[in-house]
Formats: sequence, C-alpha cells, structure tokens
Amino acid sequence: MKERQIVAIDVGSSNVVIAVGTIEDDGRVNIQGIVSEPISGIDAGRVDNGESAGRAIRCAKERIESELNIKITEAYAGLSGDFVRCVQVSDYVYVQDELGNGSNQITERDIEDLDRRMRSVKLPDDREEIISMEAMRYTIDDKVVDEPLGAYGHVLSATYNFILSDRSMRDRLNQCLMKQGIKVKKFVPNALISHLAVATDEDVEEGVVIIDLGGGVTDVSVLMRGKVRHIAAIPIGVDAINNDIRTYGIPANYVENLKRRYGSAVTDLATDDKIVFQSARRGVPKSILRRNLATIIEARLKEIAEWVRREIKEANCGPKFSPVLLITGGGAAMQNIETLFSRELGIDEVRSVYPEYGFTDNMTDFIDTPAYATVASLLIYGSQCGACAVADAPKTIGVQLKPQPQPKPEVQTPPVQKRAEEEEKPAVAQTTVPPIAPESIDVEEEVSWDEEPETNKNGGKLKRWFTQLGNSFMGGDEAEF
Repeated sequence: MKERQIVAIDVGSSNVVIAVGTIEDDGRVNIQGIVSEPISGIDAGRVDNGESAGRAIRCAKERIESELNIKITEAYAGLSGDFVRCVQVSDYVYVQDELGNGSNQITERDIEDLDRRMRSVKLPDDREEIISMEAMRYTIDDKVVDEPLGAYGHVLSATYNFILSDRSMRDRLNQCLMKQGIKVKKFVPNALISHLAVATDEDVEEGVVIIDLGGGVTDVSVLMRGKVRHIAAIPIGVDAINNDIRTYGIPANYVENLKRRYGSAVTDLATDDKIVFQSARRGVPKSILRRNLATIIEARLKEIAEWVRREIKEANCGPKFSPVLLITGGGAAMQNIETLFSRELGIDEVRSVYPEYGFTDNMTDFIDTPAYATVASLLIYGSQCGACAVADAPKTIGVQLKPQPQPKPEVQTPPVQKRAEEEEKPAVAQTTVPPIAPESIDVEEEVSWDEEPETNKNGGKLKRWFTQLGNSFMGGDEAEF
C-alpha cells in the first residue's frame, strides 16, 4: 500500500503533528498513525529558529517512522500565519461568436480566455507568491450565474479568489523539512482546507464559518455555495489565554489543566467558588476564584471574536448570509465556548466539532481531540491530490565477525577486584501531605492535580511538585486573585 499512502505535516506554534494514512478503494482515508511533539522556534506560524523547529520535526518523524516501519520522504505541509492572505480579483472578456450566427453563446474557449487572463495577474510585491486561485462567481452582462458554459451574453466576467503567501516564510519552513529528509509535495494554507474533515457538504453549500483555534494562530474560513470565499489567519491563539492566566500567579504546568477543567468562556456562567492550590512555601495555599478565571478567558476570546467578525465582513457574502459556525482546533474544548461566539457574532447555530468526515471507521482510534483537525484535513486533501512517496524502513543487517586469536600474555597477573560502579542507594522516603481544608466548604474547591505536573524521571514526584510551585508562587497568606 506504499503507492497509496498520504503523509501530512502540521507545523504549529505549540506542536508539530505528523499523520500517515492510506487511500481506500472508496476514496476514504484509513489512518495508520499520528504523532505530536512539542515545538519551539515557531511564533504565530512563522519560523523564527530553524534549528529548534527542526529538532521537533525530526523527533516526530523518527517516532512515526519507527511505529509504522516506514521511511517518509514526501508530505503535504500546512501553512498558517498572518503572512497568508486572500485577495479577490475581477476581470472580463468579450464573448466570441464562434458559431457566427450572432447568438453569442459562451463556450469553453471564452472561459479559458478569462482563466488565462487571471493567471497572468502580476503581484505588486515580488516577496509574495500565488498559492492557489479559484473562480468564486461568474457574471454575464451584469447578471450573476452559477454555470456560464452554454449561456448567452456579450461580456463574461468573473471574480477569482487568490491565496497569497510570503515567499520567505514558506521557504523557511521548506528548509526545515528538507533538512529532515522531507520533500514537500505541496504547501497548503490551513484555512483553505480546514472544512474538509469537519464540515458537511450541506454546510459548505448553504454557508459556514470555520474557526480553528490553534496555539499561536486562529485560522478563519468562510465558505458559501461550495466555494471558499475568504480565509484569514488571526495572530492570536489559545497560547495568549494561557499567558494571561499565568499573570495571575498560576504555575505554567497547571495552566492548561486549570483552563480545561475549571475554566469557562462566559463569565456569567461561572460559579463563585474558589480553586485552591497547595503552595510549597510554608504549606500556605493559594487560590483563584473560578469567576476570575472565566473573566480572563472571556476577555481574550472576545478579542478573537471581534477579529472573526471583521473577516466575515471581508468575505462580502451579502446581507442574507446566515452561516453555521464551526469551532475546532485545540481551543475548541473550552466550556461554554459556543455560547460566547454565538453571543458575540449573532450566529444561532454554533458547534464545537471534531474531524469526522472522509475517514474509515478506525479514525476514532487515532483522533480523540479537535487539535488534530488541521492534519486530518491535510490527509483528506492529499487523498484528493495524490499519494506521497513512502518507502519501507531500511533493514538492519547484522554481520557476524569471526573472532581473532588474541596473543597470549607473557606474564600472568592476578585479577584486580573491581569496585562496583554504582552503589545501591537508599530509598527516598515519600511523605503524603494531607490536603488543607478550604475556609468555607460551600464556596471553595480544592484542586487535586492527578495529571500534572509530569513526574521527573530522575527525581521524586513530590520534590518536583514542591519545587515548581515554590518557584511560581510568591510568599504570604492565601490570596484571592
């Protein structure tokens, strides 16, 4: 099945995700494996440090190659960042009366002439390049038509959607991947294909807005009548929310868990109880009101919603445009996030969605989070465009060497007693610290961190926990933030 395999790479601001799948006879994608690795050196989709980013890509590549016993040499790669934008361009041609009877019926030649004119469009800045272009709508003698071929008229015009990218930003990412032995089959703007795995055909036809909440970037796609009308990359993601929470004295290792388990995107839907942390400094607890946590989250999401409102307006879909709003990406799992975007954008139908369309039934074994929405859509896109070059992993051949005779020593010396390299260390005593009761059991809730922080492999869990908390919290009595 190597000739039918698809490899997709999503290099995000927080993680790099690599997925491999095969194209089935019915066109669906059968996922074989997905790996995710934390990444540094990427800021809002821009490669700022190629070496740091390359290490994460190499680690993810080696992991999935080892799991699937393959050698990846080619892949589809996503592009996301404020260096990706779309521009609408209109042009026209006069219809040629090929039949010579004055009917002025539009033929393939007329449409090809218009398409050729569009392909000759010159960009004002040579630092940008055209990633893709597609006709959004046709007009014949100032009347909008769905299908121009065979219609009658004198002037055929069209509005094309051009997707542009900064050439240097794309080249940086390309260099990172090439250094790891990966040739990019095609660069694809994430927002351009984000609908493939999360939206139905009905959504795309009737009108849909997709918000992909990533770590450093929020991708926005607006689709109507089966076409991508507008895309944008907002340079704010859920990492900004995490940074806002940290300013309230919350340790970095606890932020994501705190946001996911206790946060709310809407302040007035949050309760007034208090979340208590056990401080390593003199055993004094620290706390944050759940409502204050929701206020932090809501403020940043309202800012993102305002950006989305402007992008929907830029799509110019008309006053009757009434879309469905789909929220996906790593930030889509926040509580009450549908309510917030519904209120802010005035859209009735808002859903948080996972990738689910275009895959075989085993997809749930690999995709259990909306954070994989982009790489999932890249797999679907790749299945429509063509397979990637994937080889079997090289086999390690063991060579058995014939032992060579050793010269006999002239003088036999008694063996020297070797001292053990490592002495047995006494076991470290672990102390169970009893929880500190909240002041009022009716309004406070003590947080039990069962999952975070991760245990340091070279030290005791309690020791690492106390050290991190002690470094993150500053002194004193219990404080309400």
